[in-house]
Formats: sequence, structure tokens, C-alpha cells
Amino acid sequence: MGGLMAVVMADMQPRRFAGIVLNDIGPEVDPVGLERIKHYLGEPRDIHIHIHIRIWDDAVARTREINGSAFPPYSDEAWLRFTRGLYFEENGVPVIAHDAAIAQPMLDAGSDAVPPDLWPLAAIPTPLVRGELSDLLAMDCVEKMRAISPGMTVAQIPDRGHAPMLYEAAAVSAIDSFIAEVDGA
Repeated sequence: MGGLMAVVMADMQPRRFAGIVLNDIGPEVDPVGLERIKHYLGEPRDIHIHIHIRIWDDAVARTREINGSAFPPYSDEAWLRFTRGLYFEENGVPVIAHDAAIAQPMLDAGSDAVPPDLWPLAAIPTPLVRGELSDLLAMDCVEKMRAISPGMTVAQIPDRGHAPMLYEAAAVSAIDSFIAEVDGA
């Protein structure tokens, strides 16, 4: 949601933004990825009691269950690092660190809700980082974005779904190039 919010803010206050790095998001969200996110994002924190998250190994297993298709080559160490970014520890028990209410607008909207048209905002100068395995940002959306903003660069991150961590070599290179371009302007 941060990428979409950044694009809307840049449209509202264009002089405040030299550009935006978009991480695996565009003006259209693929329904496949949206359904996957809806499935887990609205889980209340007390779901831990029901799915038996009592120790970090349980939290890692849950994180891997939800995100395994997006990060297939991850090692056990990488999964633990990823999980520690999603959970905090309370009385020795890992607890998910997001507010389940963030999903409420998506859950309340129902399947017949019409999303806002974000295509007019697609012309903002930006590099796009996309996970090769993304289920949230389809390649046809990327191609439409390129047509609207021909200068847009796309860094396709191999073996990543939604969303690349941005420490991958191709992501770092794209971001560094963009910053150097903006600094030189």
C-alpha cells in the first residue's frame, strides 16, 4: 500500500517528489495476489492461539506457508530474518506486528467494489522493481506503465514474488541509478 499512497501523494504535491521507487505495485492490482493478501492480512493477532504460534520456529513456519511461493530459494536463516521483520516478541511469544484492521476496507468492499482509477498517476518518473514471480503486479500492467512513461526503468528480480526485499543486486542497482539521476538533475 505504501507505493500506491506515495503515487497519490506525489500527484497531490508534485514539487515535493523527485520521483518514487515502486516496489512490485502499479495502477492495477492482480486479483490473484489481492486474494492471497486478503486471506492472511485480516487475521487477528490472537490467531496465534489457534494456529499454535508459541515460538519463533512456529512463526517462521507460518511466514513460510504464506510467502513460500514468493521466495522459493530462501534459506532457513533468510526465513528467520524475514519473519523477525514481521513479528515482535511479547512475553517470549512471537506476535504479528501488523494491525489486522488494515484489511477491513478490502474485506468490507466485497467483490463488486470498483477500485479507483490510478492510471492517470502512472506517468510519475519512477523505476519499478518487480518480482519475477509476482502475483500482485502482472506483466501486462508493467507494459502499460512503460507505454505511459517510456523512461520508466524496470528491474525484474529473479526468484522473487511480491515483494522483493530491495537488497537484491538488481534492485539495489536500479535504485542507486535512479538516485544518481535525481541527484544530478
